[in-house]
Amino acid sequence: MERAAGSRYRHRRIVANSFGVSLALLAIGALTPGVAAESGAEPRGSVHGIAMHGAPALADGFKHFPYVNPDAPKGGRMTLGVRGAFDSLNPFTSRGVAVGNVRSLVFESLLARSADEPFTLYGLIARRISLPDDRSEITFHLDPAARFSDGKPITSADVLFSHDLLKTRGPFYMRSHYGKVVTAEAPDARTVRFTFAPEADREIPLILGMMPILPKHALDPAVFDKTTLKPMVGSGPYVISNVDAPQSVTFSRNPDYWASDHPARRGMFNADTIKVDYYRDATALFEAFKTGAVDFRFESEPARWADGYQFAAVTDGRVKVETIETGLPAGMNALVFNTRRPVFADPNVRRGFIALFDFKWINGALYNGQFA
Repeated sequence: MERAAGSRYRHRRIVANSFGVSLALLAIGALTPGVAAESGAEPRGSVHGIAMHGAPALADGFKHFPYVNPDAPKGGRMTLGVRGAFDSLNPFTSRGVAVGNVRSLVFESLLARSADEPFTLYGLIARRISLPDDRSEITFHLDPAARFSDGKPITSADVLFSHDLLKTRGPFYMRSHYGKVVTAEAPDARTVRFTFAPEADREIPLILGMMPILPKHALDPAVFDKTTLKPMVGSGPYVISNVDAPQSVTFSRNPDYWASDHPARRGMFNADTIKVDYYRDATALFEAFKTGAVDFRFESEPARWADGYQFAAVTDGRVKVETIETGLPAGMNALVFNTRRPVFADPNVRRGFIALFDFKWINGALYNGQFA
């Protein structure tokens, strides 16, 4: 067993390497000049954000998320390290191993998640949202300023195209979620309405809000679920500027990013370039960080946290080390019993395993007491 059953880390550890990178960039934030939303009355009954329960914390007309610095400096480069390799730039297929950063840096969704609110989304590509109390349907009113990286406007045709493509050829979890839509229609070029099946739950409108929007004019559905090393057209803050598979990918900030001054994006995505280097094993990745080849890492190994950060760059201040208290909900490492198997169906058997597992000794002897 590599992890204590049912245990979780007390803290989250981040380590920033100041070899040639401004620490101000580490908040991955700020974008500037953007395009203001077109003037005029908003659709009757529409809202600026939705929550799983209750109402969003930020009022209509908020300027930026409270956890970002709207005036954060832009520029510089950031190099990140990842263990493994990749053979695809397509994050929407189950085939191959895709670069993980593509989805978050290159593609935008209809709504944007607030990092300090559970199950709350605010308008992004969809400027406004109309949602009845029973959540039987949702209507997205698109921002006329929304653009793909090639300059083409995002229209309702792109939204319907994305839904149909991801429902039929996307990852299996997307097929399941988007398959709960009974009808998808576009009353006009800026409006899209989804109606849900009766058995759909109240989270489905939020799941639709997080659907990535793909360019109908730049994708061939026939090969969409294949791996590719050709950069895809998106509407996010970055474009892929260099690919050296399976070793590295470089993202460059799009100077024409349409949402650079959007309230849900202001204060984010500062670095001009983000390079992601891949390493075959954890030891090589950590040694690269120690030499300054990697600028930033989360530490996930308790033993390394306890005795691995005594090297010279930490002592002289070139590497900044921080411990961040874990909030709730917290991640955990656990043993999960498959209760569909008869041998684990009996609760007494499961209690027996737990009683035999010496968490206190394992936590102290193997993990320096770092688990709770």
